Amino acid sequence: MSGAAQPYAFKDPALLRRALTIPEPNQSVPDNQRLEFLGDAVLELLVSERLYALHPRADEGRLTAMRTALVSTSAIAARLPRLGDWFESAFRHYDEATYHNLGKARVDAFEALVGAAWLDGGRPAAERFVATLYREEDFLAERVCADACENPKGALQAFVQRNHLPLPVYRVLGKAGPLHAPLFRVSAECVGLSAEGEGPSIKKAEAAAARALLARLTEETP
Repeated sequence: MSGAAQPYAFKDPALLRRALTIPEPNQSVPDNQRLEFLGDAVLELLVSERLYALHPRADEGRLTAMRTALVSTSAIAARLPRLGDWFESAFRHYDEATYHNLGKARVDAFEALVGAAWLDGGRPAAERFVATLYREEDFLAERVCADACENPKGALQAFVQRNHLPLPVYRVLGKAGPLHAPLFRVSAECVGLSAEGEGPSIKKAEAAAARALLARLTEETP
């Protein structure tokens, strides 16, 4: 795949150049942050749509967790080699030893490319980049479903450890309902962010809270 061609030929080359321009101190040319903002939203839309179509029985919480597992910084970074040499060559003049968080900058650049393609050629152009990054099995893989959906506490713990964050803290906030059908409410907290979940047991309420917190952390973690 290293020799793969660029997925889409831009009509406006300036958009391509801007998408691959990493922010640097005292930089005089526009960087890719605005395009990254747009591309992040477009990527979530396209991935959400695919998951919605492929998993008709999944509820909102499961779909959110699955999307999180696919569009997180680490998930995108692991798939960037699929883009090929044309993408890698854009970063060869950056020094990984001195440039701050080049790995995250490369992920931002991919999202910026999705945003730039959307502006240049609409949805079909953006879809070409997304289709190059993801394979059909990525959306169907048992690992994604199991880690993100069936074991959200484990997925959350793996995420915080991978990003060098403190372990989440769970707190039981309340219990309602009759004895034969209780409903527990639990919060999960990490680095100042919190999310709540409900369930017929503390374990299931913690799982729901973990799933919700994982979605928030993925949005907030640089």
